[in-house]
Amino acid sequence: MYKRYALSINAGWLAALMLAGSLLAGCSAQSGYSDAASPLQVTPSAVVYEPPAALDESQSASAVQADPAPIREYYLNDGRIGWKIEARTDRTSGVHNRLYRTENGGAQWVKIDDSRTGSFPAGAVGAVRFTDDVQGWVAVNAAQTGDPGLYGTTDGGVSWSRTPLQVPADFADARFEPKTPIRFEGTPLGLFIAQTDGAAGSPETNPLLFYVTSDGGATWSDPIRGEAGELDGLRWQTERLSDGTGRSWSVTIDGRTWTFERSDK
Repeated sequence: MYKRYALSINAGWLAALMLAGSLLAGCSAQSGYSDAASPLQVTPSAVVYEPPAALDESQSASAVQADPAPIREYYLNDGRIGWKIEARTDRTSGVHNRLYRTENGGAQWVKIDDSRTGSFPAGAVGAVRFTDDVQGWVAVNAAQTGDPGLYGTTDGGVSWSRTPLQVPADFADARFEPKTPIRFEGTPLGLFIAQTDGAAGSPETNPLLFYVTSDGGATWSDPIRGEAGELDGLRWQTERLSDGTGRSWSVTIDGRTWTFERSDK
């Protein structure tokens, strides 16, 4: 039986699935995205590539925790509303973040939150996704093990709260790759795929935990294990890419299918 854990944020604000990149509906080509690119809706039967957390090839996760990108910007597809994160590293207390918002394409920025005095999380930001002007998530490289490091907002970034996700006991010492949930256009359904560096006693490489929402992100299921499954009308299937660098995904809801790919690195 799947339990659900209510977020301490207001539900019902989530809109269409947004992923940054360049793609055409119905195409089969892979597309990357950059922090400053405007997100586009991912429609059924389209393919999108979701990159890993922003790591330079010569950097480890611990190095990024110490020296994250100082400024990163994210915009909605209208090109006007966006957010900017300024990261400042304190060698004694870690990475602290300031969050700004613009409604005129970056001409003016207003500080709306920070990690020292507000609710925005501290730590190196690994992934950010806003689905509209009020709903978004941020994932950080958590300093402690067993923590997905996922936080959500429903007021455009003014306030944030940790997304409560149940973590199995054998993942208590695992480190989680910073990822954000995926929402599916025209549905209240979503999927959070947590990628880890391993589970206790398991030889599996980069094992996954799956969490499903059927109410727009207000609650999430207990973790589901295995690379194929179905819950609340959402069915998924994944397999390793032929070059061994990641996985391909197929998600089906009411006869409509979304596909995307993710690197393990």
